[in-house]
Amino acid sequence: MDYSIQAFWRPKFASVAPQRHAGVLKGWSPVLEHAPSFVEASLSLRDGFDDLTQSVWMIAASGAVGKSTLAREICAVTNAVYLDLSIAATVAGNYLVGGLVNAGLWNSWQAGTSTLLVDALDEARLRVTQSSFEDFLTDVANVAGKRGVPVVLLGRVGIVEEAWTILNERAGLTPPIFDIQLFNADRAKDFVLAALQRLSSATEEEPPRKLFPHLATTLATHDSVYRDAADFLVQHLTDVTHADGPQFAGYAPVLEAVATVIASEPNPAKISDATRSILEGQVLGRVTSQVMIRESGKLATQLAESVAGFDATGLYGPGEQLARLASRIFKTGKPQIPVGLPQHAVAPYEQAVESLLPQHPFLDTKELKPSSAVFGASILAAALTSDDHDVAKAAERFAGSGPNTPNPFLLEFYREAAGNGPIPASHVGLLYASLEAMAGAGDIVRLSADGEDALDVEMALVQQSGSEKHYEFKTVPGGVLRFGRRVTGINVDAENTEVECGEGGQLELAAPIALRAGALVMNCSELVVKPDPATAAIDQTIVLEAREALTEGGLRPPLVRHGAILQVIWPGSKAYPWTPFSTEEAEDPDPRMADAQRALRRLCISFRSHSKGRLARFRGKVEHFRMTKGSLGEALRRRLVDDKVLSLEGAMYFLEPDALGRIVGVGFQDLKVKHYPAKCRVYLQAVLDSLA
Repeated sequence: MDYSIQAFWRPKFASVAPQRHAGVLKGWSPVLEHAPSFVEASLSLRDGFDDLTQSVWMIAASGAVGKSTLAREICAVTNAVYLDLSIAATVAGNYLVGGLVNAGLWNSWQAGTSTLLVDALDEARLRVTQSSFEDFLTDVANVAGKRGVPVVLLGRVGIVEEAWTILNERAGLTPPIFDIQLFNADRAKDFVLAALQRLSSATEEEPPRKLFPHLATTLATHDSVYRDAADFLVQHLTDVTHADGPQFAGYAPVLEAVATVIASEPNPAKISDATRSILEGQVLGRVTSQVMIRESGKLATQLAESVAGFDATGLYGPGEQLARLASRIFKTGKPQIPVGLPQHAVAPYEQAVESLLPQHPFLDTKELKPSSAVFGASILAAALTSDDHDVAKAAERFAGSGPNTPNPFLLEFYREAAGNGPIPASHVGLLYASLEAMAGAGDIVRLSADGEDALDVEMALVQQSGSEKHYEFKTVPGGVLRFGRRVTGINVDAENTEVECGEGGQLELAAPIALRAGALVMNCSELVVKPDPATAAIDQTIVLEAREALTEGGLRPPLVRHGAILQVIWPGSKAYPWTPFSTEEAEDPDPRMADAQRALRRLCISFRSHSKGRLARFRGKVEHFRMTKGSLGEALRRRLVDDKVLSLEGAMYFLEPDALGRIVGVGFQDLKVKHYPAKCRVYLQAVLDSLA
């Protein structure tokens, strides 16, 4: 079915009448204008979540896909009111009722001639407690009522699925979920051309001037050149990134960056060269590099006019531009004057830089922030890997702070910026959040980290289509492994490492989690534990183990949602508020049996969800000495393979949970919580006897 604005949303909202501005209420926009350069992404109605008779609907997408742009355009066409929760007042119970009254919309609401598209559920959730968020959603359900015109909620995939569960449990609703699709080739080409038209009229405020003064004229006189360039780029981006599906060629921020590269070339005869250069090497890195190379060329031209005989080749390169942009955005660090710059050229050079930097394509000229997610990721990755300690720390604080949602492109840029060397442990959580932001509906994201002082880190994104992405890092010895306000899908075995979770306020832990640390710090005033929402999930346990645990004073008992299992193991965990969740680690009195139990647990819980619901692990990881720790581990693995509990298929081992329970006598969740039934002991004893 066609779920486009004109074919679906406009008829559905036919009863909605134009609204009037009635007072100023932050975040509420009763009147929006159509964006001439808007290119509409397709929507699909998720299987099993397709009841369009419901009073609340939901729209979900991965990060930076264009949820807000779509929402605003729906509102512009249908007269619905746009509510941006990222800038609105903090949500809680009765928020919508009060907002509708204060915005002068209550009468039209009761008459069924107005409705709301509520954007930025993610940002709203970060600013409030779990109970306040649930009260807000209950308010949404109550206010939506049965008016015949639905209220529409928008957010990233994870928060939409969480909100769906809350609405279902609290109000008995089963909202339909629409997923925003990435652009296909035709739409992607249209987007690039529309972006060029938008850039042709883009201006900066101080001083007022066009960012690309040549573009309007060249677009009008060389239309076919730009159309050919857009067609060529989209087709070849699709070809060179085919392993990611439409991940790059269909992603709006990537296409926006591509359009910026084309717009930066004032000579239409050279546009073909500019587009071809994008496809050489790493696509995203190449896109951003081309923009910065052109900015460097602008400076060289400007200096040539003011400093006679001076060769500016090599100056104001990508590294310097990113450093200066980071310093400006993060308000820290000092610009470095290039080494070897002649004294008589220093002042003109700085003057030229200061005239160019405020209008840099990577910078939003109206607000001190990156102009797009792609350019923002490039700046952030450069800052995180900077030799300037203050800049790196400022970037870390910026990326990990609540108002800044994870950037889905950071991981790719960071991997390129960091090279093959070890990375700070404190960056691992930021990169994992970036990978989570890439995930779409049905995708699975997992992290494993283990080691003594330096950790081996593996991240994986298993897409619903069956394709996978893998990223591996090694951390610098020491340091803190730090995660944000929501932690899920991690397996950390690092008994000498400090692990921090949370940023103050509420901390969410969602299954599956297996965390073993030297010290565990939970920076939170409230802890919420949730099950894995995936229908095929086989592991709903959260196991926290440490030699020392630190929490804020006054922390209440964790709120554990139905279906989740929390277990904590550390000295003093039998005290309030952990008593109902505490388990003392009681080793088997037989040292050899205790070793065998640890070997079995270490091996099995390292497996993670793979395509088609199977548990898998790379062969190299399973057979590594760090996993086997000697002959016992090797013998156990061979026995599990012989008994078809494990199977080796190409480069992957697969674990069969049913066979684990039937043959070994222990379930996957039993292993997580260190429960070894009698049948399991018999199985392990046979392995030990084979080594005697």
